[in-house]
Amino acid sequence: MNIFKKAQQKAKNFLDATKKELKKTKSSFVKEFKRKYTDKKTKESLEAGNLLTFEYNAIDKTEKYDKRPFIVSLGQSQKNKKHILGLNLHHIKSESQRVLLASLIVEMLEKKKKLYYKDVKSLIKKFEGSPILRQYAVRRISQKVIRMPQEVYLRAATFTQGDFSS
Repeated sequence: MNIFKKAQQKAKNFLDATKKELKKTKSSFVKEFKRKYTDKKTKESLEAGNLLTFEYNAIDKTEKYDKRPFIVSLGQSQKNKKHILGLNLHHIKSESQRVLLASLIVEMLEKKKKLYYKDVKSLIKKFEGSPILRQYAVRRISQKVIRMPQEVYLRAATFTQGDFSS
């Protein structure tokens, strides 16, 4: 079974099994995630493959930006070492598509320990029309980040931007 079909099946099984539970328990899970996984911003916490959320203070406030991005880090930008690249799950409106992306990331991370832009370049085309690939200036990322372990990627992918803002 190829990686996409395997991830698609994993995402479908997860959503089928947890749909009702997710609605009832979302706010308590978010509080638990914040308490359990909040960490200081370090080079390690921003490494490729990490699932993160943080507060972001964009340079240009006139442009539309996500104040609390929810990203899969792709590590340091090759063009500008003061930036990291990330796949922002908030730019994917559909919960099932976010879970599918998280599932694909988990499958890819099982084969490799870290993911970089070149690893997901073809995957981004699947989400064409959604500006999921973003660049973040490290100095504009808050000092505290929420870094989640791989085993909660699918659960975390069901959260929306509003879930983390409270």
